[in-house]
Amino acid sequence: MIEQEQELEFLQAFWTRRAVVAYSLFAFNILIFILMTLAGGSQNDATLIGFGAKSNIEINNGETWRFVTPIFLHIGIFHLAFNSYALWIVGPQVEKLYGGPRFFLLYILTGIGGVAASFWYNPIGISAGASGAIFGLFGVLLVFSFKYRKSVPAFFSSALGRGILVTLGINLLIGASIDQIDNAAHIGGLLAGCMLGFVIPFSRPGEPERPVFKVLQGVFVAVVALSFFQVATHYSGPSVSVSNLGGSNRASIGELVAAINRAQGAFEHSEQVLDTGDYRQLPELREELGRAIDALKDAPEFSGRTSAVSRELLDVLEKQYSYIEEVERTGRARTDFIGVSPQSSRYGRLKARIDDWFRNEARGYRNVR
Repeated sequence: MIEQEQELEFLQAFWTRRAVVAYSLFAFNILIFILMTLAGGSQNDATLIGFGAKSNIEINNGETWRFVTPIFLHIGIFHLAFNSYALWIVGPQVEKLYGGPRFFLLYILTGIGGVAASFWYNPIGISAGASGAIFGLFGVLLVFSFKYRKSVPAFFSSALGRGILVTLGINLLIGASIDQIDNAAHIGGLLAGCMLGFVIPFSRPGEPERPVFKVLQGVFVAVVALSFFQVATHYSGPSVSVSNLGGSNRASIGELVAAINRAQGAFEHSEQVLDTGDYRQLPELREELGRAIDALKDAPEFSGRTSAVSRELLDVLEKQYSYIEEVERTGRARTDFIGVSPQSSRYGRLKARIDDWFRNEARGYRNVR
């Protein structure tokens, strides 16, 4: 009788505990998605890079905040809808078991774990999404169902464990069968969640939160805020504007500017690496230049001086790409030119024309790279 009363008390406290943080994260993800939509769309590479998607090249160049920001980005409406539904279902369960501060720590740390796994095992390409954090929450619940099986109602722990195992199995199988899904992030988040589930104790509903977890929550809120501050100060994607929804000329100019900024950054980075002679970075350089070339080719076309500048920059990048391939193949640089590469002098002249174009025809668009 006493045991049944304790079980009822636990369940009542569990169901009446509010899940403020989970629903706040749900809303924040949607807000970021709306901003990305106003900046050219969440499937636009320039927008994704600008908002902080995981990109090994940028991370290796010191943009370490990209271990945090991808947790809140999504690529397309279906990606957002799937992860939002999963967060809506599993997030409140974890928060009601662990309390708001601990839940926030678990969400951020497992999300970072997923991004880190993607960084190590999928170095090529861009990735983003809350999937690593969501799989991390599944890992936390899986450990909870085993670790606390004698501290909570038996049927609650048993049902939780069986449900999580089935859900994880289905989702990992789907991830393994679809090439576009970053399964490394899923597994990384899951493993991080399992480890944290053993380390961080759950907060029995009705008990006061420990001060240390409130402090840690504040620290990680600051980490997220600082990461998006870095995104804002380094943003070089299309401008955020309602007019972008209508495909206006200004939105098109913004896309072209983002492609030009990216192209200049890729070329200048290639010059720096060639100058140091560190040829181990050549494969990454080729990838970076290739993405910049694709972005320029996909950018809107304009007539007159704008078209001439973008066409010449594209030609410079394509020739630099070929030279990088040559150096990678032969293992040595040529010396029959002035500068670091055959395109150094030409780019120096072109850069002056690009700067003048920004001053006169794209004023207000030049952003920090």
